[in-house]
Amino acid sequence: MTLYNGEVDPYQPEEGYYECLECGARGESDGECEGCGSDALVNIAVPRE
Repeated sequence: MTLYNGEVDPYQPEEGYYECLECGARGESDGECEGCGSDALVNIAVPRE
């Protein structure tokens, strides 16, 4: 058995991309949703596993 301790997926997002939990709109701003004005935004640009 060979052990390989390298990175499986070296992808790292350089910019955030956010989705509103209220209306589903997406954008690059993490402040307030442009679609509905909600502040319930989550960052969906996360590293893959």
